[in-house]
This record gives sequence, C-alpha cells and structure tokens, in this order.
Amino acid sequence: MKLLIQGDDFGFTKGITYGIKEAIEHGILTCTGLFTNMPAAELAAQIIKEHPEFCFGIDFNLVSGYPVSDPQSVPHLVDSNGEFIRSGIRVKDPLYAAEEGRRTLFPEEEMRREVRAQYEKYISLTGKQPSYFHPHSIMPETYMEAIRQLSRETGIPFSMDLWENSQVRSNLKFISMNKKEFNPSDQLNKNTVQDFLDHEQYYLEGEIAVYACHPGYLDAELLGLSSLSLERIKDLEFVLSPQMKEWIKNHEVQLISYHDWRDNA
Repeated sequence: MKLLIQGDDFGFTKGITYGIKEAIEHGILTCTGLFTNMPAAELAAQIIKEHPEFCFGIDFNLVSGYPVSDPQSVPHLVDSNGEFIRSGIRVKDPLYAAEEGRRTLFPEEEMRREVRAQYEKYISLTGKQPSYFHPHSIMPETYMEAIRQLSRETGIPFSMDLWENSQVRSNLKFISMNKKEFNPSDQLNKNTVQDFLDHEQYYLEGEIAVYACHPGYLDAELLGLSSLSLERIKDLEFVLSPQMKEWIKNHEVQLISYHDWRDNA
C-alpha cells in the first residue's frame, strides 16, 4: 500500500510554519501546501528553498487574511476591511445552501483572478512552480472550476482530481466538510494516531491512501484566524509519532508524495 501524508496550511502563521518544518525534517509528512497570501508565507518560502527535494504545493486560501489581488477587484470575496470573509460566515449565508447562491457569492471571474494571483505569488516567493494544487476549507463550484482551469493550463495536478481518478482511500471519508466551528474540548481530546489506527484496514485495503491533516504549533495569531487550533498540535504529534513510523515499517507501507504520483501517472 502507498500512503501520502499531507499537511495543509503551510505559512498560515509562524507557529504553523515551524511545526510543519519539524514534520518535514523529522516526521512522516510527505507534502504540504503553502498559503501564499499570509504574512508567514515569506518564512515558509525560505523553508521551501532549504528543502528542494520535498513536495510543496499551494493551498488556495480564500477565507483567511487578505487577498493577493487588489481587494477592490474581488469585492464579493472580502469584507469592509478588505479581508476575506471567513468560512464560518459563508456557510451560514442562506445563499450558500444552493449552487445558484454559491455562484452569486463567489463570482467566476473573481475566483479565477484570486486563484491565479496566489499561484503567481507562489512562483514569486519560491522561484519555482508548486508541485500540486489543493483547495482549502469551503469548496464552492466556481472555486473548484478556477483551480481546475489553472491545472489544465499549467499541467500542475489538482489533488482532489487525482484522488477521484485513482479511487484513493482518504480520511476525508470520516470528516464533515461542512463543519466550520470546532469545539476546543473535542480538539484537545483528539488522538490522531488512534483515529488512523481505528481505520487502518480501510487504508490497507486500497492501493493508495491519503491522510490529510493540519500539523503545527499553536500560537496566539492562529487563535484569531481559525477555530481549528488545538487539533493542529495533535496532528503534529501524529506525523512525528514513533508509533506511526513503526506501523509504516511493520506493514511495509511505501510513503509517497505528489512527485511520485505524477512521475508514475
């Protein structure tokens, strides 16, 4: 069985960035996606340059921080301060319940403009192209279409299309994608290693499995940006876990990244 372990939100905050750095250097993480629009993106870009063989992609972020493009050019995506409207607000909007409403909230032209701007910012920061594209948080139709169009233009794979086309076994099967408020107590009590082991047979029976998580250190900045906070230190514990390293060895699991996937396609 081949296992891809993905850590999302690289560059979200300094704490997240340094946590993922440790996961790259000492853990079982095989790829991570950069938030190009956040202040810590420059720190993350420097780490990317220090690890030229690792698999880095983009997590297109349209719900936290400021856009890369001029806020006036994406008026439906930002609030009165020019910051992205948070996902927790978006999913409560009555328009979000139906596709027609989502297309109104997230106009096609604005989505394409910001997705392209974040892609170009990645190249500007790192001096190279990302290895893959990945969505973040909510996934309105125009958002996914914008990523797919850019994927076709650049030849850079879109993670979720790879997963679907390869019939990947993913932990997203066990996660509610509509849940945008996360209880601190539940996060603190989370045992990511045990969560994985509880479903190990599901992963082992597939040819390729993907485990997507959000490793990182907790910092004060994150608490103001996301309700998914305490869970990140549990996910970092998972990717650094000696128990997981031993499990991978005992089950003869091959760790892969999108580099391997692309090269063997």
